[in-house]
Amino acid sequence: METARISLQGDRSNNQDRCAIFNYGQSCLMVLADGLGGHPRGEVAAQIMLNVCEQLFTKTPKPISSPQFFFHHCVAHAHKLINQYGQSQDPVIAPRTTVVMALIQDGNCYWSYAGDSRFYLLRDNEIILQSTDHSVPQHNARGEENPANRALTRCVGGQRSAPMPSTEPPFPLQPEDVLLLCSDGLWSQLPQQQLVETLCNVFPLKKALHMLSSSAEKNGQSRSDNISALSIRVDDRNCGMHAVSYAGDSENELLSAIDHLNTLITENIAEG
Repeated sequence: METARISLQGDRSNNQDRCAIFNYGQSCLMVLADGLGGHPRGEVAAQIMLNVCEQLFTKTPKPISSPQFFFHHCVAHAHKLINQYGQSQDPVIAPRTTVVMALIQDGNCYWSYAGDSRFYLLRDNEIILQSTDHSVPQHNARGEENPANRALTRCVGGQRSAPMPSTEPPFPLQPEDVLLLCSDGLWSQLPQQQLVETLCNVFPLKKALHMLSSSAEKNGQSRSDNISALSIRVDDRNCGMHAVSYAGDSENELLSAIDHLNTLITENIAEG
């Protein structure tokens, strides 16, 4: 199984995206969270979301018997901790984040999300599955719809009640399937055909993500958002009864640790 990860700051003052791939035996969890820039400390909300997923994934027996419950538990617990963090600040704040998660085990993929961070399944040079954004279009002063400006209808943190993430039916993996989790900083700046052609035909996968993120940053015309993505290309060892243990990616682990350290530094500066 080939993996790749990228996270760019773009033209923003800081990077509020967090993403990582976690593994345990024959189970693999992909998580991407995009802290909301319109609310303070979105990067903290995203990091809490990532940390909760990692902790619960580590503690839950494998294979996970109810992926749907696992996803809901991750979102509910992260929502609680994010709100507690916001209430502990002076003045009180309301950090928020999106999340998209994919669990690979027993040759199948389970996925869930809240917000507009997306999940894609690419197969045979086509998009087979795609998440539906939890958002509604915004309108300008003349009442015209602005496709580039949409308001989220679901996110983690901020509201009293935890959101109900959308959890989709699992699907069996096939050799050469490509899974993509990405923030809106990537998908909003690229035509879908470019996503398909690059991810299905450029090797290695790390090069494909670099090409896509560079194009998205360029298309942002000096106003690009944070750009983050996780991707996995499946081989026949990870399909059906042939699924094998996934050994992980040391680069993913290192980048995740760096992200976590940056968040701690930011918190210490703010508290000082």
